[in-house]
Amino acid sequence: MIRLIVFSALLLGFSVAWGQEFKVEYDKNRDFKQYKTFRFGEGELVTPKDQRQMTAEQVDKLIKEAMTRELESKGLQRVDSTADLVVSYVMGTIARSDAGDVGPMGLTPGSMDRTYMKDYRQGNLVIDLNDKRDIKVWRVNATMEMSASNAEKIIGEVIQKGFRKYPK
Repeated sequence: MIRLIVFSALLLGFSVAWGQEFKVEYDKNRDFKQYKTFRFGEGELVTPKDQRQMTAEQVDKLIKEAMTRELESKGLQRVDSTADLVVSYVMGTIARSDAGDVGPMGLTPGSMDRTYMKDYRQGNLVIDLNDKRDIKVWRVNATMEMSASNAEKIIGEVIQKGFRKYPK
């Protein structure tokens, strides 16, 4: 029983340390039914070129495909000309390392090492929906652990979660 409690505490600690931070901002008084169409505006990958695991074109394609699926499922139509909403984004990643003490119960048999070290890439994705007058009507801001191998899944999850409350 004690092992289960300690394991659960460690797992909770790791998930909090490496979990997602997520923020959605929107005007709760706005009538979103007025918006019928969307188009893509600026998209920017701010990761330095020598640290990129994916090209800007690959990231742009992933974000546009996921956003198109999500907004079309909400009843909006994608157009290439004048639209009710303009989708823009900024995305970047940086190399991070976390270290810490696992505590006395985290010892491996035969080892006195009580620390852990984790190297990973921290990503940040900000997606804005602006109306025709360039007024921000919706913003998703997410920070998450990211790699090239999980980028499509993570981007899809961020977009799906970020627009969960967007009205149909």
